[in-house]
Amino acid sequence: MIVLAYMGACIMVLLLMGLPIAAVLGITGLAWIAAFDPTYLKGAGYAILNTATSETLIAVPLFILMGEIIQRSEVASRFYNAVAPALARLPGGLLHANIAVCSVFAAVSGSSIATAATIGTAAIPNLDRLGYDRRLIFGTLAAGGTLGILIPPSIPLIIYGALVEESVGRLFVAAVLPAAMIVLLFELYLLIRALMRPDIAPRGSVATDAASWAAALRDIAPLIAIIVVVLGGIYRGWTTPTEAAALGAFMALAVALTQGTLTWALLTQAIGSTVKVTSTLLFIVLGAQVFSFAVFTWGINSKVADFVAGLSYAPATVIVAILAMYFVLGMFIDALSMMVMTLAVVHPIVIGLGYDSVWFGIVLVLLLEVGLITPPVGLNLFTIQAIRPGIALGEVAAGALPFVVLLLIGVALLVGFPGIALWLPGQVF
Repeated sequence: MIVLAYMGACIMVLLLMGLPIAAVLGITGLAWIAAFDPTYLKGAGYAILNTATSETLIAVPLFILMGEIIQRSEVASRFYNAVAPALARLPGGLLHANIAVCSVFAAVSGSSIATAATIGTAAIPNLDRLGYDRRLIFGTLAAGGTLGILIPPSIPLIIYGALVEESVGRLFVAAVLPAAMIVLLFELYLLIRALMRPDIAPRGSVATDAASWAAALRDIAPLIAIIVVVLGGIYRGWTTPTEAAALGAFMALAVALTQGTLTWALLTQAIGSTVKVTSTLLFIVLGAQVFSFAVFTWGINSKVADFVAGLSYAPATVIVAILAMYFVLGMFIDALSMMVMTLAVVHPIVIGLGYDSVWFGIVLVLLLEVGLITPPVGLNLFTIQAIRPGIALGEVAAGALPFVVLLLIGVALLVGFPGIALWLPGQVF
């Protein structure tokens, strides 16, 4: 426990010095491996090699490329403009479209920030002009964007699976019902708010002529087709997540080409952004692996797990304390960094308490979603603020607050009823 405290102190000092999180984890891990026994540095090298050559992680750049192409082409904005009129007459109007379209776009981007930015750019000017409640506009987009890290293909779920050696396919399947539950909670909240105060979301008219419906279907079909092929292949066991990611990237290219939006500039920008994002993620994962190896070398994970198991507290009490820790950390540390820094110690504790690894992955990602919309480091809040310069961050945070509560309700439901996450994988695998 003393060694863990010293490791934590090293991490804090390096972070305060301004080093990137990947370097912080890697330097801390290497230093403590050398302090234990320098010969174990070879083992750290093997750990890095095994992770860097992992087939599971190949899916990450492919899914990012798929999302980048769709984000930079007009596919997403066309989808939003096609879906929005169909929901305009519901209580809550186009606010429902924000959540619904974010949910669908999340299934092809895997990124919360990309989801919030892409849909927000298309939605905010129109909803503001129509007189919708500004806080709900910002809140639905910031919260809807968080679905990007839960709805498969989820980059954090892929990385979680790689770090704890869990099946990514099982994690993707397990995320389906919890994601549907969160979307339903969001939509019900908007419906109730709009019924209580109709002025927050003016209703619009819906075009009913055949030409309008045909045009809407033409804009909706490409994105739905990509989702069906990518997720359907994984759920049916026809493709691995990596193979599905390759198919998705190819289909995104084909859609952009057939719609006439694929240009050399778009392709080079998408590939360049994919390389940058993937490099950042890979270095973080490799740094986390070095740190995890150091924790394993010192036996910290087993000692902490044994210590927690020896406490007189019930497992439910311990798991609630762990989840509360993640809630607090999420306010100050970005989602992925928080996950990779803590898994080496927390995951063995959770498994030792008798909880399922797949279930914990889904609960953890839900808590990462909460961190994305809670100040002071809620990245989705800053993303929405950047779309509309001049708005106060506090206004965006206030709009997102009800959705923070809804996400925490979702976490509580998963803790109380683990079958929400575990039933479907049990049927599929």
